[in-house]
Amino acid sequence: MSTAVNVRRLIVLVITLTAAASAAAAQTTDDFFAPGTLNDLRLFMNSRDLQELRDTYLENTYYQADMEWRGIRVRSVGIRSRGNASRNPAKPALRVDFNRYVAGQRFLGLSSLMLDNLLQDPSLVREGVTMALFTRLGQPAPRESFVRLFIDDVYQGVYSAIEAIDAAFLERAFGDRSGNVFEYQWQSEFHGEYLGESLEPYKVRFKPENHELEADATLYAPLHDLFQEVNRENSPTWRESVDRYLDVTAFLTHAAVETYVSELDGLLGYWAINNVHVYRPTGSTRHHFIPWDRDQSFQAVDSSVMLRVADNIPMRRLLEYPDLRAYYLQVLETCARVASGGGWMDQEIVSRANLIRDAAYADQRKSNSNEEFEGSIAFLRAFAANRPAIVLAEVAGLRSAP
Repeated sequence: MSTAVNVRRLIVLVITLTAAASAAAAQTTDDFFAPGTLNDLRLFMNSRDLQELRDTYLENTYYQADMEWRGIRVRSVGIRSRGNASRNPAKPALRVDFNRYVAGQRFLGLSSLMLDNLLQDPSLVREGVTMALFTRLGQPAPRESFVRLFIDDVYQGVYSAIEAIDAAFLERAFGDRSGNVFEYQWQSEFHGEYLGESLEPYKVRFKPENHELEADATLYAPLHDLFQEVNRENSPTWRESVDRYLDVTAFLTHAAVETYVSELDGLLGYWAINNVHVYRPTGSTRHHFIPWDRDQSFQAVDSSVMLRVADNIPMRRLLEYPDLRAYYLQVLETCARVASGGGWMDQEIVSRANLIRDAAYADQRKSNSNEEFEGSIAFLRAFAANRPAIVLAEVAGLRSAP
C-alpha cells in the first residue's frame, strides 16, 4: 500500500475524530436531559451477546457495545440487565457503564446511564412527573429524558434515560463530588430499626456506589450510628443526636413529596423503605435520602397524608415534635399549591404524554395496550385535578385536631 494512501487514511481518521470531538463539545447533559426532548439512542452490539443478554436477563453479566446519540459515538461501553421486578427479556432495562472497558471514558461527563424500560407504568410518565415535583420542591433528584431506543437499528420501544447518582450528580446537586453514596438494597422489610452492633446488616442493605475500597468502619459506622440514635429512648438530647446523622428537614420534605403523589414503593413504601440512594457529604456523618425509581407513584387520589407514617421509625418519632409535624404539613400544602398552580402537574402529564405518544403507540414491547396508555394518562390527569383539595382538607383537619 502506497504512502499516499496511508496519508489520506490518516487525514480521514483525524477529520473524523475532530468532528466527533466537536459534536461532543457542542452537546451537554443539559441537552440530553432537556425537558420536552425525545432522544434517539442507539446501541450496537454482537448479535450473540444480545441474545445471551435476553436469555440471562436475571443476571448482571456485562456485554460490550457502542452507543450513539446525535452523532456522538461512545465505543466499547458496558451494558447489562438491571432492575428488580422490571427485568424483562423482550424489553430489558439496562445499565450503561461508559468506563467499564475504557478507563475514564465518559459520555457528556457521565460515567454511567440507566435505561428504564417503563414496563411497570402503563402511562410511561409517572416517574418523570414525580421527579419533576421533587425538583420543584428543591430536593435533589436524578434528571431524566425519554428515548427511543434502537439496538442494531431495531426499535426496542420508549425508555427513560436516567442520570446515575455518581460524582457528576453529586457535583450538580450538592457541590461535592467525593461524598459517599449508597444504593439501598431491599433484603426484607426495614423500617429504620436498630440492627445491632455488627455492621453486616447495614453492609448488605446499603451498597456503596463509590469509595468501595474504604474500610467497613469508615463506610458503615455512620449508618449504624444513624439508626442507633433514631431508636434510642426519648431524652432531651434525642433530636440533637439524630440531627447529627440525618438531614431532618430534607427527610421530611422527601416523605411529604412521596406522600403527596401517593407513592407505593419508596421511603414510606408498602414494603417499608425501598428505592432510595443515601448521600453522606465529605467529612460529615449526616445522611440525605435521594429518590429513585418512582414509577409506582399516583396510586390513589384519596390516600391519607399519614399513610404508613407510623410504620417508619424515623418519621414517626420526628413527627412527635410539634414544629417538625407542622413543617411536614406545611410541605404537603406546598406540594398541593405547586402541583395545582397554573395547572402545573396537569401540564407536565399532558406534555410528556404528547411527546411520546407516537413512539409509545409504535412500541410493540411495552406491557400494556395503547388503550391502557390513554386510560392511565386520563387517570393521572384526574389525580392532578383532585389531589390538591383532598390533601389540603386533610392537612387542615390535622392542624385543628387536639
